[in-house]
This record gives sequence, C-alpha cells and structure tokens, in this order.
Amino acid sequence: MKSIWKKPSISHKDFVRMYKAKEISVFIHRANALNSISQGYLPKRYFWAHTIWSWFWFISIPAGIIMLFFNIYVGLGILLVSFFLGKSVKRSAESFILEYALENEEFYKMMVQGEVIVITHST
Repeated sequence: MKSIWKKPSISHKDFVRMYKAKEISVFIHRANALNSISQGYLPKRYFWAHTIWSWFWFISIPAGIIMLFFNIYVGLGILLVSFFLGKSVKRSAESFILEYALENEEFYKMMVQGEVIVITHST
C-alpha cells in the first residue's frame, strides 16, 4: 500500500477508469457499508435485496436450532447454511456499495468522505 486517499482527490471518472484497469484497490469498511444500506443511501433495489437476505439469515438460525430437536442432520445443515448466509449477506453489502459508487458520482464522493470506501494504489 503506497498511498491512501481519504478525500475524493481523484474524480469519479478517474476512479471508474482506474478501478476497471486494476490500478487501484478499493477497501470497503463492512460495518459502515451495512449502515449505509440501512440508512437508505442506496436505491431501494439494493435495500430490499439486502433486507430480504438478512431476514432469511436471521430466521435460519432459530429454524436450525428448532430442527435439531426433530432431525439432527437437517438442523446442523440449516445452521451450516445460516453461517455461510450471514457471511455472504455482509459481503454483498460491500459489493452493493462498490457497484453503486461506480455508477453514481455523488454517492462515490459521499462514501469516500465518510471513509466507507478507502482507495489505495495496487502496486
């Protein structure tokens, strides 16, 4: 990591170009990404996708525990799926932020200023 831009010192156009050319690395702060989605900074399509999958994850945990009493293998399977579902829900929040930052200049500036997105050189 050579340098970090905390302010949008590169324009959105340069950000898109450099990201596609793999000249920069983009780190997205996971907790801030989840907060950005829940606070409605992203379009509704991202919000609803994240909300629905979060509920599936949330409901799968007690469902797995309940199923342990009836069939241990099914219960363990559901708990295993819920573990991976939780990880993928959090990872998808990061990709939603990056995807929309590549599309929308105002959102890109807001996420860089809020340090949700941290850009570094890829050397």
